Amino acid sequence: GMICLDCEKMSKSRGNLVFVSDLLANGVDPMSIRWALMKDHYSSDRMWSQELLQKAANELDTLRVALSQPHCAPTSELIEGIAYELSNDLNTPEVLRLLNMWSASSGESSAQSWLEGDREKLLVTLDSLLGIKL
Repeated sequence: GMICLDCEKMSKSRGNLVFVSDLLANGVDPMSIRWALMKDHYSSDRMWSQELLQKAANELDTLRVALSQPHCAPTSELIEGIAYELSNDLNTPEVLRLLNMWSASSGESSAQSWLEGDREKLLVTLDSLLGIKL
């Protein structure tokens, strides 16, 4: 799909491009850019915006916090879900939804008795399957 900015397809001829190099030069986390691009399915047109980038950064921060807690929700079903959704026509929007749900449940885990999730296996999965390095 096309990536649009201000309701128009990004193109060199229109001069409405957002360059990754400019975002990086302005201190944007590269993982936030990747996360924002995965919010919609690759085959659908999508809008690029500062709000999208900020929401991606917030969701990524929530995931980082969940991974840094002393206890986290189980990860085996999450990892299986990630692999399944990626094999289902690269369904990255659903993968990110699963990760957001897991982050929220891990945040609640301090009040519950969880079987400890395998953080390292989840980190390897995120890196190897999604290119997200945390």
